[in-house]
Amino acid sequence: MISKKVFVRKPLFMKMWEQHPTIWRLLIDFGILLKYKTLKSDKLPNKIVLPSSTMIYVNSNENRGRALLISGGVTQNRLFYFWNKSVEAYLPELIIDVGVNYGECIFSAIYPEHAKIVGIEANHRLIQYINQSKENHPNKGQMTIINALASDKNDVQKEFYIDQHWSGTSSASYIPSHNMIEKVPVSAITIDSLFEQKLSYGRVLFKVDVEGYEAFVLKGMTELLKKCDSAIGFIEFNSEYIERSGIAADEFFTFLQKNFTVYIYTVNETLVKANLINYEDLQMIFGTTYFHTDFILLTNEEQIDLFDFTLE
Repeated sequence: MISKKVFVRKPLFMKMWEQHPTIWRLLIDFGILLKYKTLKSDKLPNKIVLPSSTMIYVNSNENRGRALLISGGVTQNRLFYFWNKSVEAYLPELIIDVGVNYGECIFSAIYPEHAKIVGIEANHRLIQYINQSKENHPNKGQMTIINALASDKNDVQKEFYIDQHWSGTSSASYIPSHNMIEKVPVSAITIDSLFEQKLSYGRVLFKVDVEGYEAFVLKGMTELLKKCDSAIGFIEFNSEYIERSGIAADEFFTFLQKNFTVYIYTVNETLVKANLINYEDLQMIFGTTYFHTDFILLTNEEQIDLFDFTLE
């Protein structure tokens, strides 16, 4: 049986950010003042040295950039551990980061010399910072950064909503409730289209964090996943945002179960294998209709042994 003592990472922060942006700005300013003794953007650093000694560049006048300055560039400990352990133990040949934002994932590791590394980010306002980080990364010659929306269709234009108050909630799946939104057309691409000239890429590592648009991204990389020897992935699963994109969350969950061995995070960072759980059981476990957590996706179940996870 699956333990019902499950860690529920509800998107309270994002909801509060949408509804009370001024309050959250004040809280971030307070954190900046404590750490740097100033609120002047021109007095703040524009880069952060990560634990791997690599660095990312940020906009010190944008709230998520400022939050990264406060946290030392690590805001998602689960993802940070998963990503760096995967690079170290799995030795991927193809690395794909969808939803780069400032790049605290893609730039957090030093990669094998043979690896091909691709980052995809739809928010044009972030590209200059991503490119700065790339140019200062040891694997820069292996990296390609693409300003586009990863989707299930290629060579089409999609509307993308840039959250000017918090870049992390920019999305193609929904419009944040406050008014600081820039609606822009973005070219959509499929990940499959980037690699259609090669038959196989061996071991693939990917991350998808796109505020509810994950189903479209994965649908657009099905051929790559069929052709690769194996794949390990990390995705955010926010059922409310997924349904705002027009996808039924239960159907997306079923798609994941059919194509991967799926693990979900529980309390104390332990993992539960979710392939034998139906969607209604998940809702009961989380105690809510809509839930928000992270999934690890494996094409080979034995790959979980690469990590030091405690499994339930």
